[in-house]
Amino acid sequence: MSGMSLQTVSKTIKVLEAFLQFDGGRASVSGIARELGWSRAAAHQYVSTLAEGGWLQQDEEREYRLSPRAAVFGRFAIEYSAIPPEVSRRMEPLVQLLNEPISFAVLNGNEAIIVERHEPKRPFAITQAAEPHLELRTSASGMVLLAFDAHVDRARFTDMGDTLAAVRASGYAQSHSEWMGDVVDVVAVPIMLGQECLGALSVIAPSGRLDIPLARDTLLRSRREIEAEMSGDA
Repeated sequence: MSGMSLQTVSKTIKVLEAFLQFDGGRASVSGIARELGWSRAAAHQYVSTLAEGGWLQQDEEREYRLSPRAAVFGRFAIEYSAIPPEVSRRMEPLVQLLNEPISFAVLNGNEAIIVERHEPKRPFAITQAAEPHLELRTSASGMVLLAFDAHVDRARFTDMGDTLAAVRASGYAQSHSEWMGDVVDVVAVPIMLGQECLGALSVIAPSGRLDIPLARDTLLRSRREIEAEMSGDA
């Protein structure tokens, strides 16, 4: 593939990703141009091409949004690609060991999104129907993704430089915050394949119930085992 073709593919992906930055996922051509720092003409060329291909739809206010075709593709990717099997098959044993919900989250624009969750069979459990979206700045999984995911625009998070440096140095993030109306403790670790951050593996529990040193050491050990298996070093 020529350099020009690669550049075209890269710019097309940037346009699709730009829609994740707008409230409601809707944006005008001018809004996309401002978000990407392009001319309006360049943004229009890519947006109109994606619309012709069925990946974007235009509404009556002449704003664009991702089409149902893009949504179907996204659900397919989450179901079949987002969860490395080496991660998925270790989540239930982690639930049994820590007796708390275990989640795997990936970067999704301005937030982290939980794409798989396993829960203990007891009265307190964060169900699959619970809110899957996590704040990047305040959640343990979000901080892990900010610290380790090379695709993050860290220029937007310069105020978190010291925090993210500490997460990278320690290999994990910890948060104590309100989520879904409850105050919770969370510990999260990145899952890396080479230099690529595949997502954040985390454990969550009501405030005061989680044995944080045990959770931290267990997740760090699981991370080492998962990464070794994926790289063929197990």
